[in-house]
Parts: sequence; C-alpha cells; structure tokens
Amino acid sequence: MTGDPTLQTLLGSVPLLAARDATAWQVRPLAGLTNRNWRLTAGDADFVLRAPGASSQRYLSRSQEFHNAAIAAELGIAPALLYADAATGVTLQPFLADARALTPEDFARPELARKIGSVFARLHRSGRIFEGTMQAFPIIDTYLGLAADDRLRRLRAQAEPIRAALEAHPVALVPSHIDPNPANFLLRGDGTLLLIDWEFSAMCDPAWDLAAIGMGGRISHADFREAYGALPGESRLWLMRAALHLVAGSWTYAEIAGGNAAPGLDAMLERYLGDLERMLGHPALKRHLAVLA
Repeated sequence: MTGDPTLQTLLGSVPLLAARDATAWQVRPLAGLTNRNWRLTAGDADFVLRAPGASSQRYLSRSQEFHNAAIAAELGIAPALLYADAATGVTLQPFLADARALTPEDFARPELARKIGSVFARLHRSGRIFEGTMQAFPIIDTYLGLAADDRLRRLRAQAEPIRAALEAHPVALVPSHIDPNPANFLLRGDGTLLLIDWEFSAMCDPAWDLAAIGMGGRISHADFREAYGALPGESRLWLMRAALHLVAGSWTYAEIAGGNAAPGLDAMLERYLGDLERMLGHPALKRHLAVLA
C-alpha cells in the first residue's frame, strides 16, 4: 500500500479494487510518459491501473479512446479494459505477466516485423469505424495553439507545402492507432502481439501508422510488407513521416509547457525537431512534393 492520495482514492472508488481492503494491494509503479500507472496485485488478482496526466486532458477524448480500444480488443489486437471512466480517464486492465514491450531493435527482426504488419493489416482492413478523425496539420495547429515558440512556428511555416501536398490527395480513412512506438506493443509468451495505449486512436490516413512505425525503429520493410500487403506510395510515406516529426515535436513542447516534468522530454523535442529540419533541407523533399503536386 502507498500513501499516494491519488492512488488511495482510486483503490476505494474503482469497483474491482474497492472490493478488497486497500491495504491488501501490493503496489508497483510502472513507467509512463504522460500518465501515472501502477501494477496492483492481491492474491490471484493482477491489474494495471492508469490515471491520466493533467496535460493530456487538454486535447484527448477519453470516451473516444475507450470506444476505439473496445473495437481493437474485439479484433484481438488489444487487451480488454476491465474498467474505464470517460469522465476521469481512469482505466483498469489485466496485467499480462507473460508479456514484454518491444524495443526499437525488435522492429528489425523479420518475425516481429511480420507480426507488426499483420496487426496493422487486421486493424486497417477491418472495416470497423473508430470515433474521431486525426489529420497531421490540424493536430499540429492544436498543439501550437497550446504552446509554441519561434522555432516551432518557423518549422510549421516551412512545412506548409507538405500539408498542401498531402491534403491535395485525400485517401479513405481507416481505424488507426496513431502512436505505434515500440513501447506500445506487447509480445506475449505464446507469440501474440498486442497494441496498448489507444489514447490518440481515430479514423486516419493509413500512411500515419505506417510512417510512424518507421520512426519507432528500423523496421524490416520487406517482412512488414509481406504481412501487411500493399503500402501507400513512397512519396506519401516520406512526406507523412516529415509531418509526424512536427506532430511529435509540437506535442512534446505542449506537454513541457503544460507542466509535464517527465525526464527526457527536452531531448525528445530536440531529436524530433532536428530530424524535421534535416528532412526539410533534404533534396528528396522537392522530388516527393512533385510526385503529389
């Protein structure tokens, strides 16, 4: 048990937890960039409890997240939520003791690249409808409206041709995870691969998820493509990847400005914006813009 007042309140208010005396729970904090997470065990009960960070409440819809996460669980690519409160964003789900998060190095392993491709083929081609829509530049402008500096505003202006090119060729939207970084994949002992953290999920251009996977690690592209199937064109993926660096950079800056003190955010901001500056100055930019002109 812990003296943390937030956790104490949740132990007494979440039904599956309140069924036991609060002192019965063994508590282990889990890592989280924006949310607070704990592993709670008592007898044969083993759960993950999440309390969302205050900064994320400015731009996330929890009812949208829970609707979409339930569909993902039905598709067999996400663990089920045992409790979800749309008003507070608090969730409870089973702790999967046989699972581990992927690493960037895992993405290069052919067998895991195929599993990742299979998960996204099942999601993108499911025909299911997620709540909400996501587009790169509207969400960038949302984050910049929360917090921005001269460097971010300059990069947003430089990226305007990318926005115009992507939006000039709209594609059918598909249910998308939006944040497929390695830590959001869980590999179970039986080889099943699941996705967690559906906070940003929405209907979206499939190029978003596919470009984001390439940002998370050096993916084995041939093996991914074998499992996923036909990919968007090279130019659309390249331009989307550039846009996602600005998405990630503007989100990180908004989190820092919103009071998120998680270690590593400053370095993350510099990495994303530095990579974006290199892409905006790369000779390939003109070629990819010309393809979508």
